[in-house]
Amino acid sequence: MGDVVEGCLGFDRRIREIKRECKPDLKLPNDSLILPAGVDMHVHLRGLELSYKETVSSGTSEAVYGGIGLVVDMPNTVPPINDERSINMRLRELADHSRCDYGVYSGVTKHDVESLPIAGYKVFPEDINKEETIQLFTSKKLKILHPEVPVALRYGRMNRRTWQEIASLYEVKGRFHITHVTNLDTLRLAKDLGFTTDLTAHHLLVDGERNCLTKVNPPIRDATERKKLLTALFEADAVASDHAPHASAEKSLPYELCPPGIAAVSFTLPFIYTLAFRGVIPLSRAVELTSRGPSNILNVDAGELREGYLANIVVLRKDRWRYSTRYSKVTQTPLDGFPLDASVHATIVEGKVSYLEGQVYPVRGSNVFDKTGRS
Repeated sequence: MGDVVEGCLGFDRRIREIKRECKPDLKLPNDSLILPAGVDMHVHLRGLELSYKETVSSGTSEAVYGGIGLVVDMPNTVPPINDERSINMRLRELADHSRCDYGVYSGVTKHDVESLPIAGYKVFPEDINKEETIQLFTSKKLKILHPEVPVALRYGRMNRRTWQEIASLYEVKGRFHITHVTNLDTLRLAKDLGFTTDLTAHHLLVDGERNCLTKVNPPIRDATERKKLLTALFEADAVASDHAPHASAEKSLPYELCPPGIAAVSFTLPFIYTLAFRGVIPLSRAVELTSRGPSNILNVDAGELREGYLANIVVLRKDRWRYSTRYSKVTQTPLDGFPLDASVHATIVEGKVSYLEGQVYPVRGSNVFDKTGRS
């Protein structure tokens, strides 16, 4: 814990000053740590016609409960987000209901959406060899790759092999980010090829794909691969949740029919700081994985306690508790009951208290990719 220093932050929507001493306006518990709020660059907030799974309000309430100040939403919604009309519709929904700052990715598209205030593009296995994807290689915006070659989409879970994940990296070039890597070979090859990477907590912790609750894409690898992936905590550029909620009735379907996805946007930050509190990783590395790293990849002024940056702050306490969701429509995850030592006391979004001691407040986040400041 040698990274901790005493000081005072002065902020409104952004951090205006950092001083050694002051008379604080906010009274916090004596044992609390003030840190940059988490940035989750891979979430599925559902909403629109999938609101029965999750809404923007419930998903972002769950996010601030987990210390997240900024989420970036994936475009595989109903309807899909891939043209000017659908992007603007999605941004209006987020503006009205998000409890934290936000951004959206567009799907691969024939439409010209490059000038819209989006975070970038999401590329799925079936998109890799499309003409539109090849054209995206020259875009300066970020591209997020789901790293599996299209053959992985064939029927049957046994088709989703590690080699398919690794092979997908040779199909892309340019400013690509490789998300939810499941094995160390993928991560190291991605870094060698000049890509950035993230990993999820569930690909580290879930003990195999045993049932619908643990079914996720890419799949949970075997124990050997998961143990090797622990090294990624020191090599990856970021962590992400891949928050993917489904209705309980859907997760109750037979194994081959139930949809893949684990909903745990509130787990990632407390888990990473638990590792820091237990001495597994330095506190500075926890900040890098949860905040600074994803902010740098997204090229946004967040993820650090620095003058001029967004006043997105998490207040943590060292307190033993067992994980469960609280605000999400998903009430059961394979991470339930996991013992954590980092507890979120408060989450501040652009200077406003969004979460405090078990209560979410109806603050409105903004689109951090809208450089006009109108969001």
